[in-house]
Amino acid sequence: MTKVIYREYYDRKLIIIEGHSGYDVPGNDIVCAGVSALACALINCLYDESSAERIRLLRDVVHSGYVCFEVESCDFAKERINGIFDAFVTGFLMLSEHYPQHVLFE
Repeated sequence: MTKVIYREYYDRKLIIIEGHSGYDVPGNDIVCAGVSALACALINCLYDESSAERIRLLRDVVHSGYVCFEVESCDFAKERINGIFDAFVTGFLMLSEHYPQHVLFE
């Protein structure tokens, strides 16, 4: 099962994605592909936002089956960063609703 943990506190956001969905064998696992696509897109967005100095990366760990990002938004970019996280959270929520035995969103 893939577990997605999302927390907001003060101006910080934390997202942890861990595990493998186990929906099907590797290479045919559509749930894992969906999670991976969302995770890769989020990682790239966060690195772009960091390069543009709209967020501070407080923690960034990326391994097979584990992603953890903690970011702090700059004041002038809060709306933009909230929009990015809202989009990805929606995607992870949709996966957890359609595949509850394979994706847990907390």
